[in-house]
Amino acid sequence: MILNELKQFQPYSISPGYMAHTILYGDNDHDEIIPGTTYPADSQLTKAIKGIVHSDIDNDNVYVFIHEHSLLFTLEHCHKKEVYLEYSFYDHRFIMAVINESSDSLYRLLLTAINYLYNQYQIEEFADIYKNWLQINMQSHIHADEWDANEYKSVTFIAKKSIALIQDMMNQPDSFLALHYDSVEELMMHKHMSFNTQSLTQTFLFQDDSQHLLIDLQSQEKIYQSLSSSTLTILDIQPLYSEQEKQKLPLFLQESIKDNERLYMQNRNFLDQNDFDLIKSFQRGKTWSCLYYGPSGTGKTTKLLCVAGALGLPSLKMVGSRSIDESSLFGKYVLRNGETVFEYGPLSLMMKYGGMFIFDEINMVDSDIISSLNDVLDGTKQKILDNGEIIHAHPLFRFAESMNIGYAGTNEMNLSHKSRIQNKIKISQLPIEKMAQIIVKETEIDLQIATKMASLLDAFHNVIINEGNETTQRIDLRTLLNWAHKTVDLDGDIIRASLVTIISELAEEDDEILNLEDARQILATNGAASSVMSLIVHEFVEEESKD
Repeated sequence: MILNELKQFQPYSISPGYMAHTILYGDNDHDEIIPGTTYPADSQLTKAIKGIVHSDIDNDNVYVFIHEHSLLFTLEHCHKKEVYLEYSFYDHRFIMAVINESSDSLYRLLLTAINYLYNQYQIEEFADIYKNWLQINMQSHIHADEWDANEYKSVTFIAKKSIALIQDMMNQPDSFLALHYDSVEELMMHKHMSFNTQSLTQTFLFQDDSQHLLIDLQSQEKIYQSLSSSTLTILDIQPLYSEQEKQKLPLFLQESIKDNERLYMQNRNFLDQNDFDLIKSFQRGKTWSCLYYGPSGTGKTTKLLCVAGALGLPSLKMVGSRSIDESSLFGKYVLRNGETVFEYGPLSLMMKYGGMFIFDEINMVDSDIISSLNDVLDGTKQKILDNGEIIHAHPLFRFAESMNIGYAGTNEMNLSHKSRIQNKIKISQLPIEKMAQIIVKETEIDLQIATKMASLLDAFHNVIINEGNETTQRIDLRTLLNWAHKTVDLDGDIIRASLVTIISELAEEDDEILNLEDARQILATNGAASSVMSLIVHEFVEEESKD
């Protein structure tokens, strides 16, 4: 996130209570009636209401910048930026950066940002504010006047909700920055980034909808009702093999069934609707191939093994690399006990006995190897092996693949292959709460520590993107799990544990870092390792010392 990056580059003030009263409520107002309205002044609501009703179409513009997994909003009042809000799609929260604490622009910016977020992304948390805003005839108030009692109920509702949101931001130390000057704009210029030049104010504050962008809430509700018929039902294991059929499998495949079933029972509460839908489709058998794609560390392979476990299927996995050739998949002649014999590959074994073949990171493989899968993925589901055998897929054969998008060394998947995959499921970064639950479950570390670890992931990504290069190691949920395990091993020493799990990969090509024994020496260097170390120290040392 941009505002998180700002903490690494620019001076700023950050404190849960800094200028809180002024930002939330403004200075003492002795007016009995809020100017331009018939509304009574109230020490707790006046500034928020002024921010909403004193909107002037000639003086206020809101702009947005779309950045990775967040949106950064700013409001220009009389051509001068006064406040920034950034919304993170990872943990569904705002970060606020205020330049002018006394201005009521923050409330106009928050209302516009919420309307935009609900309208574009249907974030349910903001539905009530959006619905109340639509009940106000904003077109009649384009110069901040003629506000009468008819709209007071909606205005006060929005004001109270907005105050609660801002209070929540100010009560979280990492969600509020008080800027001494507009260092956000300076950072944006430094990184050659710029806001969208089209103001959101016209549509998402004043309801001027010439391009028909605003949601028809009644129509939306009808659509949602029709879409919400399916409910998430956590399934029990439903084995596709009979016990007699299972006993005919090689022992290593029988063992993999047990492992997959155990994994499913341990993790089924973390699966989502797409996963359970895939289980149902794989059970019926007309759908038998799938792709999971998304960022590293989001559980793609674990989900696929869980799908196999839910159906009592064995599995074999192959991890994609440049060294894989066709014989690695299907089999080759080998010398064994002085005799040349044909040894089946993992894919032909799964076709022969049934079960799930998982091709992990398939887009790391050369395109000609991908093409060799065409016969398997066609309706015939067969392959001619090097020994001349024509192998037909078992009725319980299932093919699954996963891939990380856009990483160094990956290839674009050809359309011919994509068209043969029946289900393609995108997985996004897990929410902080869910990552924390997984970390606690896997490592038995304290939930508060796990939550802090998970909350740093987005900031780690930003450091690597801006200070690393395409070969820099990504930090993902697997890395956090390693960090948590090491912390438990070291009796809770989070900093020491981070050195060999988080920092080590970032420090690999950094000549300034002499060793990984002293966090202070790492902090004294420049580069991604130092920046990530600073984030960890701030979260686990500086914040704890305040407590």
